[in-house]
Amino acid sequence: MSQGADPTSAVDEYARKRKIITGKVSMGEEMEFPAAKMMDDGMLTGKWVVLQNCHLNIDFMGEMEHRLNPKDKVVHEDFRLWITCQPCGSEFPLGLL
Repeated sequence: MSQGADPTSAVDEYARKRKIITGKVSMGEEMEFPAAKMMDDGMLTGKWVVLQNCHLNIDFMGEMEHRLNPKDKVVHEDFRLWITCQPCGSEFPLGLL
């Protein structure tokens, strides 16, 4: 995503048209727990989750591949995860993209 661009309103509008609930977390210091909880809930219920400013928490992004491919639970078919991130070079996990 280019600096200054924010697709959140477009995601919200699309979700509203489809009558889907979205949750948002602006990533940063100590936001791993709320983000993980919201994702776990979304995987169960089919809600959409928007994680904003993911460049602020690259370590958590590294854990996302495992979290998004759980071996012990079924993921609701309507679940979607949207992430926004400023360019951050080679630090961002390629598997997540």
